[in-house]
Amino acid sequence: MKLAAKTFTPSTADLPFTDAGASEDSGMANKPGEPAFQLWLDVKKVVFPTTSEPSYVNLRLHNPTDKRITFKVRCTSAELFRVQPPIAFINAGATVNLVMWSANTHLQPEKKHYFAFYHKNASPSARQSPPLWKDGLKDAEGVRRIPVVFLPPSS
Repeated sequence: MKLAAKTFTPSTADLPFTDAGASEDSGMANKPGEPAFQLWLDVKKVVFPTTSEPSYVNLRLHNPTDKRITFKVRCTSAELFRVQPPIAFINAGATVNLVMWSANTHLQPEKKHYFAFYHKNASPSARQSPPLWKDGLKDAEGVRRIPVVFLPPSS
């Protein structure tokens, strides 16, 4: 079952939250030819505890532009992570709450994991976001990767 993205227009007390900016991890930098990310994220990394239970983190994604945008979030492992919503619209000046889940195990993954955020303009008449991504990510107008950090297990 697909859930609709919950969009809200923040009060002036909530905005603008400061864009956390690009990750300080050089491995997360945009590849040559990838466009700069135009949206705002409130974190530079996603931090999960290392436990035997699933855990989640809430993020905020804000569209400071004057255009309607579609975004897509991908992760390095569909077995370890889930994103809700993974694809949606975000209106000009609006903010979307995202939930990132980790299926976490008591073992820390050996691979470096990250979430990748992509966006592009969407016409006001577009009714569904997934078809706008049917040709893949090559026409994305902005890209940002943020690393996943697993906290050491508590003793």
